[in-house]
Amino acid sequence: MSLLNLLNIGKSAIFASQAALNVTGHNIANVNTPGYTRQEVILEIATPGASAGGYLGRGVTVSTVERRYDRFVEGQLLGQEQNLGKSTAMYEVLGRVEQVFNDASGVGLSEDLDAFLNSWQALAADAGDTAQRTVLLSNANSLVSTAKQMETSLLETIGEVNKEIGDIAGKINGLATDIARLNERIVEIEAGDSTATANDLRDKRDSLVTELSTLVQTRTLEDGNGSLTVIVGMRNLVEGQRVNPMTASRDASGNMGLSIDGVDITSRIEKGRLSGLLESRAEIESGPLMDLRRLVAALTKEMNLLHNGGVGLDGTTGNDFFAALSLSTTDASAGADVSSATVTDPSALTLSEYDVAIGTGGAYTVTNRDTGAAVASGTFSSGDPIAFDGISVTLTGTVAAGDSFTVSPLAGAVSNFAVSLTDARKIAAASDVSALPGDNTNALRIAGLADTAVSSLGDATFSGYYGGIVTKAGSLAMDASDLQEFDENLRAELGNRRDSVSGVSLDEEAANLIQYQRAFEAGARMIRITDELLETVLAL
Repeated sequence: MSLLNLLNIGKSAIFASQAALNVTGHNIANVNTPGYTRQEVILEIATPGASAGGYLGRGVTVSTVERRYDRFVEGQLLGQEQNLGKSTAMYEVLGRVEQVFNDASGVGLSEDLDAFLNSWQALAADAGDTAQRTVLLSNANSLVSTAKQMETSLLETIGEVNKEIGDIAGKINGLATDIARLNERIVEIEAGDSTATANDLRDKRDSLVTELSTLVQTRTLEDGNGSLTVIVGMRNLVEGQRVNPMTASRDASGNMGLSIDGVDITSRIEKGRLSGLLESRAEIESGPLMDLRRLVAALTKEMNLLHNGGVGLDGTTGNDFFAALSLSTTDASAGADVSSATVTDPSALTLSEYDVAIGTGGAYTVTNRDTGAAVASGTFSSGDPIAFDGISVTLTGTVAAGDSFTVSPLAGAVSNFAVSLTDARKIAAASDVSALPGDNTNALRIAGLADTAVSSLGDATFSGYYGGIVTKAGSLAMDASDLQEFDENLRAELGNRRDSVSGVSLDEEAANLIQYQRAFEAGARMIRITDELLETVLAL
């Protein structure tokens, strides 16, 4: 083999060492770059050449530049990012709900509720006292104001959640667009060349997928060309270079729902910040908000039933103390409408919500949502009232199988909560008009509500039921806080595990610098020696 081959061997050593030095320098430069994956030059023996004495080496060549990437650890980390995104959202939202019921800080309904019920006891001590009647009305109005303020705070929280859900849908679409663009560039670089790797672009894409995973539950599939498919809610959000955008829209109740390709995926999102927001919203609506409304509705019902039977100082009777409960309805029918919904017998109200479902042939069934029991059934006839549990609902128009309606005495319980009386003399403390002004028997009955088990509240007292709401709100917030702390710690542990594989160690890279520097110098020395040998040959 000629001396010129020694030059090629030396050159290959220089080029290989130079490539290794470049990669080492790149690693060092990105030691603090989030999402960067350590790279390593893979060297292999150059194809040997035939000679009279057999095959002799031709030096070294750079096979590829690999990312130190553990797919299993990265998969675990992505899953934990989704868990942490969910628990963080729930911690933030439910923490705000807890503050609404923070009686320890003077916020909440407990003091106003006790003051209102105690006012009846004070009135019973002197039923003819006009000043005490004025205090009772004042305490009643304070109770109404506090209840409304609490519901407003809960509804504002739900509104903020809905707004953020819409904002996150926009962020998800932006991330999906960026991922699709990187798919295109990665495929262009790696197509047709088994050794070409778009390592830095893959790091960028992985960072986008990680950011996406904090927002929503995802699954990813990579094809043979290096293109990544991102799946959300069993629908393809990203397909190669194509994006199927996520759409956020409001449903009949005003809540934000999510869809891809026209398919509703709201119920399929189980992880990520979106899931935390959706689950928190459901927790508020079915828990503290519904419980507050049920408490106010029960107070309104029981107060009015007793007050209606009493007599005021002015001799009048049959007066409601609070504004009477009204019904709210929602309509999921294209051809029929709820023309009226009224309370026909307040004493028969169960304070449950109802579903009216239309079956084949116009057959309808009314189901109590709390118990799941059917409370009425029949065949629909436009304009004919449907009666159940002290309620009468009239539907007009044409119904079809699958149509549904909901009827609720709770939805407007707090928003319509108000003191009906403006004249303190109409407060019905007496039971007999002939015993005025000193008769306090009805005031004693109403004061007794403070210790009465109320059937519509699960046989709890008003104060006991409200205490349960406070406890539940605190428990939800504490559970969310504990879960968020656990997820943060697990995320940190998995991050450390990832760094042990893919992270950059400055000590290791410093050692590599020396190693590759010496290899470069040795290659250069080989070229210099070869040059001296050639000069000797030429001088012969």
